[in-house]
Amino acid sequence: MELITQSVVIGLTEHAPLVLAAIGFALLYRLTGLINVAYSETITLGAYFGMWLNTTYGLNFYAILIPTAILAGLLSVATYLGLFRPARRRNVGVLEMIIISFGLSIFLRHGLQFVFGYPERFYDVPPPDTVMVLGVGVTSFRLVALASVAALAMLLYFFIQRSSLGLKIRALASDESLAQVSGIRPLVVTVLIWFIAGAAGGLAGAFYGVGSSVSPLLGWRQFLLVLMVALVGGTWGLAGVIVVGVGTSIALAGMALQFDQALYAQLVLIVAFVAVLKVRGTRLTASAKV
Repeated sequence: MELITQSVVIGLTEHAPLVLAAIGFALLYRLTGLINVAYSETITLGAYFGMWLNTTYGLNFYAILIPTAILAGLLSVATYLGLFRPARRRNVGVLEMIIISFGLSIFLRHGLQFVFGYPERFYDVPPPDTVMVLGVGVTSFRLVALASVAALAMLLYFFIQRSSLGLKIRALASDESLAQVSGIRPLVVTVLIWFIAGAAGGLAGAFYGVGSSVSPLLGWRQFLLVLMVALVGGTWGLAGVIVVGVGTSIALAGMALQFDQALYAQLVLIVAFVAVLKVRGTRLTASAKV
């Protein structure tokens, strides 16, 4: 029982950004069918944007969240309009699109190293207080971060599922031709999705970065889990992504405590995800829609 309690508390407080990042990736994958490897750099850039605003302008962490989300969202839209959309209009195949996204990921990563250097960077935040939750010590910052991530994840869920814009997004993802006949403008909705996905990834990166450190490989270390959560949970929509993300966070913490090694926990989970996808017969190279 003690292990379960610790796993739940530590998993939810330390790995909550995983859910937010997976939601953003799932939105892109559902709409385009593209496994965008460069999404890992969206997460990394969010951490760097937040760190830069925090350390350069002296803003506290919560004041940098909105501008960080906007910057990450705009960068995501820029990559779509400048790279992915022109490639798709030239009928570039889905495998080539994945290769393009991989190249973009490498370009952005080395660009970050050129601008900020390779050494790890840190946010300038005051030392947090420690709060006991179910007998587990958790910093007050992580609790606030968990609440923020949970609120943002639910906000995104209700926006996609309940709002009129969300209805257009789901219609375009289901059938582009029918959506056009219904008066939906694919370009506008697609740009909106890329912005929302970029903002979600950027915010996840900011929460990851402030919880530990910021480095050019931050997003890449998280990407495989984000990909697996989005693919497995996406079968049941955004609600499934949230549930699988929460379960993954708890499982990661539990196995890390049991094995005393986080890497082993990640390997076990990745093998489990691959087995689930194999049984389900998911096609990872489905044709892109837009």
